[in-house]
Amino acid sequence: ESLLLDSDTCSNWGNWVAAAGLTGGRVNKFNIIKQSNDYDPMGEYVKTWCPELRNVPVSKVHQPWTMTRDEQEKSGCVIGKDYPDRIPLKGFGG
Repeated sequence: ESLLLDSDTCSNWGNWVAAAGLTGGRVNKFNIIKQSNDYDPMGEYVKTWCPELRNVPVSKVHQPWTMTRDEQEKSGCVIGKDYPDRIPLKGFGG
């Protein structure tokens, strides 16, 4: 927890317990892309902490793996080289 950039003990522990399904109630599944677009529509926060995305078009900054090869080369962010490939979600509820 001490390594988190935006650590808030109460929020983090509560969210981790809920994400683990230990609240006894509903299980929340977060749509990370939707939340990124809702709360960081211009990608400023993402680009601050992931500088390899700084030249990625705003429309693709929350889903850089959707860039064409040409867009990747122009932005200097080649997926699998400068930025990791997308994590496969099959079998993980995605």
